[in-house]
Amino acid sequence: MTSNVDDRTLYHPDHLVVRHLYDLDHMALVWFGFMTGQSLRDHQTSSEAVIQVLKGEIRLVTASEQRLQAGQAVKLEPNQRHALTATQEALVQLILVPHPRYHSLAKEIDLPSHN
Repeated sequence: MTSNVDDRTLYHPDHLVVRHLYDLDHMALVWFGFMTGQSLRDHQTSSEAVIQVLKGEIRLVTASEQRLQAGQAVKLEPNQRHALTATQEALVQLILVPHPRYHSLAKEIDLPSHN
């Protein structure tokens, strides 16, 4: 499977676009396409998470607030609450290790469940 950061189908004016690129027991790799102002509400994951901005800019709220631009990444510890909002059109890559099959974020980003 080939993915392209310039793919316009990664963005939709009415909702966040979620693209699952890799999904195995040991990890999940997901792309989120945000239009300006779209957000992923406050949540937590039982996995370690790496959030990397591939294009654009987001506001990441944890215990503090920071802006991440294209080329920047942050690692979140398991169970660390966070929320994301696009301050401009943005493509965000999320890496979750291990795969979060059974926690709240799995439902939120529509991760497939393998029982």
